[in-house]
Amino acid sequence: MRTAGVSRQAAPAVEVGLLRTAREALTNAARHAPGAPVSLTLAYTATMVTLTVRNPLGAPQAGPPGHGLAGMRERLALIGGILDAGPDGDDWLVRAEVPG
Repeated sequence: MRTAGVSRQAAPAVEVGLLRTAREALTNAARHAPGAPVSLTLAYTATMVTLTVRNPLGAPQAGPPGHGLAGMRERLALIGGILDAGPDGDDWLVRAEVPG
């Protein structure tokens, strides 16, 4: 885990939204790429807070997809944020950006 920019207190809804997003992304990394390294970055700019979680792509999973990404997207939208998630080269990248 690393931080970039000047850390500051965010609104409770922002903190909860980012915490839940990080937890879901880490759970997905452990499920789909067990034992692989995971990096997590929390970056602060003057108006935004961005969380990125990156891990190597795991093996394709059998069965229907879960609802984790949709849930993350919905939670972040409620606080004015956005979520991008998907393959990025040989990695899976989750990027959440919220006003803060």
